[in-house]
Amino acid sequence: MENNRPFKNFLMDKKISVKNHQDIISHIEHIEPSLLTKDASQTSKSSDLSKATVNSIISKIGRSKTKSSLELLVGSKISFFKEYGGLGKRYYDRLGNDLDRISQVDVVASITETKGSVRARGIKLAQEMKSLGIVENDIVVISSRSNADQTIVVLATLFLGAIVAPLDPLFSYRECMTLMRQLKPKMCFGDSRTISQIERIVATMGLNAQIVNFSSEGSGASQFSKMLNHKEDESFKPTFIEDPRKSVAFILPSQGTTGDPKLVCLSHQNILVQTMVFQDIFDFPDKVLSFFPLSWFLQTVLICLSFEANTTRILPGAFTERNACKILHDYEIGHAIFGTDLAMRLVTDVAIKDFDLKCLKCVMIGTVNTTKYDIKTLRSLMPHVKFLQNYCLTETGCIAATKIKTYDTSLSKPMSVGSLSLNCKIRIVDFVTKEYLGPDKYGEIYYSGDGQMLGYFKDPENTLSSFEKGFFRTGDLGKYDEDGWLYIKGRICDLLEIDSRPCSPIDVEDIILTHPSVKDVVVIGDERVLIAVVKKKQGKEVGAEALQKFVSDRSPSNIHLTRVVFLDHFPRTTIGNVRKNALREEYLHITIHYTSSLASITTSPSATI
Repeated sequence: MENNRPFKNFLMDKKISVKNHQDIISHIEHIEPSLLTKDASQTSKSSDLSKATVNSIISKIGRSKTKSSLELLVGSKISFFKEYGGLGKRYYDRLGNDLDRISQVDVVASITETKGSVRARGIKLAQEMKSLGIVENDIVVISSRSNADQTIVVLATLFLGAIVAPLDPLFSYRECMTLMRQLKPKMCFGDSRTISQIERIVATMGLNAQIVNFSSEGSGASQFSKMLNHKEDESFKPTFIEDPRKSVAFILPSQGTTGDPKLVCLSHQNILVQTMVFQDIFDFPDKVLSFFPLSWFLQTVLICLSFEANTTRILPGAFTERNACKILHDYEIGHAIFGTDLAMRLVTDVAIKDFDLKCLKCVMIGTVNTTKYDIKTLRSLMPHVKFLQNYCLTETGCIAATKIKTYDTSLSKPMSVGSLSLNCKIRIVDFVTKEYLGPDKYGEIYYSGDGQMLGYFKDPENTLSSFEKGFFRTGDLGKYDEDGWLYIKGRICDLLEIDSRPCSPIDVEDIILTHPSVKDVVVIGDERVLIAVVKKKQGKEVGAEALQKFVSDRSPSNIHLTRVVFLDHFPRTTIGNVRKNALREEYLHITIHYTSSLASITTSPSATI
């Protein structure tokens, strides 16, 4: 089909041959669907990712075993369907199979919606969007808090074969403008918090884009509620995507902890695989609570899981400890995605004593570097809850995780992020010699698998430089043990050199966190200085000199803090990652300027500490 253009058409501005692009994606292993069914037509007709189906598939190939060959660690493999027509067609069929089941609950708006209602509203909105000129491969931007109507926009966009591009509603004007200039969307959806910024950007760009406001008050934009006046067309058919492995479904911003966010292109197949990975981690959850925005990778997977499987999404308002406890209690939620930062806030707040939270079975953490102190605190304050670590990037999907079924094993490996995810393989590569390393040796993590991105949007240089021999270079320092469990030491760019030896800031942070007055810490530095940025516990006091001596006395090597800075709050991304680039600019006087390919670092000549 002429309109069904694979990702190569999005690598614009600088020419790149199809052959080079094929080199990027050809290594993604595709496994024949024979394990699913003997009849290929049956596979397309009844591609039900039920618990029984998935467990049956994995049992045939060995769920728990990982293989290490030539320093290559491989996770369990499962087969996928060759032809399902893309996510829009698949979700159109899946939602139609269980119309009366609850799909989502919007706590703020007091809306409970069935799969049938979600599907019907998605069809109506798709018809209206189509009448406004939205066609396959057009880009639709969504920038709003999570709400029930946002779900409908995602579904309708997929129905049309268009591309969903969520932007963090907390992005600054500059960040949003930078990404919008690249995306050039045909339609934008926002709420009362973001709509004025969207209108201003669209006007500044002179963009011919339809703007729709989820909120009923304010703004001259079209009202979302008025876009559902179409009568549901029984003859409606979603767009059929010929090659889901190479066609873009979502464009998500990276987290931007070390620089400006990049736009990551993810295929239909990628998202389908990740919904299966999610179910494998959480053991097919009934209800899931998450406070994160749609622009975060796992939130995108979660919204698609609510279309794919029998999982109900609970959509809360802004996070507060008491609000989280109340929602968990009132809706009897067993599974939640909090990340380490929110989980620590929850378990250490007094509100937790006012609610019976025995319903809570497991919480996904690990969206930030999780310390020994975090693990000890979480497990001691909520011993009945399984806190599951995970390691995922927007560019790779979930690389490794602690699953419910492997939780007991994780207790003896508290600092591991877990075992490899389905259809995943990694190498640990010495970042100096490029030698492939075996177990228990730290190096850069290289990833290959079905979760791999198609590339960075309109950035072929950065796309190609991010891959080496078919593997994505994560930029993270890690190792795996003899059992195939993965350990992360942070970003390679964060490594410090002390007495001509590399040192991970995490090692220094772990020492500082053992001080009874310290709640949180980030260590930064360069060849001249080593700085600890510290947040103290409420009601506790400690001085800079005392902390410097504390570290020197307990350091196994010659580590001495040059300076200690005390802050009440750290600059963070929406999912809790500390914006270390902001701290470096403030305290090291280092600014990172991103070009189309590599980062260049400028140090102010007048910088003094």
